[in-house]
Amino acid sequence: MHADRIWGVVILVLGGAYLLEGIRIPPPAIGDPLGPRVFPTVLGGVMLVCAVGLLFRPRRREAPVIEWKLFAPVVLLAGLLVAYAFSLAWLGYPLATFLFMVLAARMMGERSLVGSLPIALGFAVGVYLLFTKFLLIPLPAGALTLLGLG
Repeated sequence: MHADRIWGVVILVLGGAYLLEGIRIPPPAIGDPLGPRVFPTVLGGVMLVCAVGLLFRPRRREAPVIEWKLFAPVVLLAGLLVAYAFSLAWLGYPLATFLFMVLAARMMGERSLVGSLPIALGFAVGVYLLFTKFLLIPLPAGALTLLGLG
């Protein structure tokens, strides 16, 4: 199977899920009439259109066949991203983001664990503090509540 077709199927599934979840967001009682569902709904729709374009466009003669050894890290990283999304609620934003960034950096070829730790820690804590303390936008604290820090 050619890479265009595989990515078309992957984007079709992800775009469909994104569109479905966007439609399921309840409309706001007050405030912006467009509400929070517009962006995910539009993005899911655009993803579906792009996926259909990839699936049904004419195949070029020299289209490369996908090499599974190059595709495996992409699939693993996508799985890690899904695990990150599901772990946000119970691990909390800071810990889940820290772990995701460290593991993703290692998967993408970062050799130095010591080099990636401060970057991941700084980003996770910095964004958490920015959102919760300055912008007053709550993020899940998760495990931090057990330690009395969340």
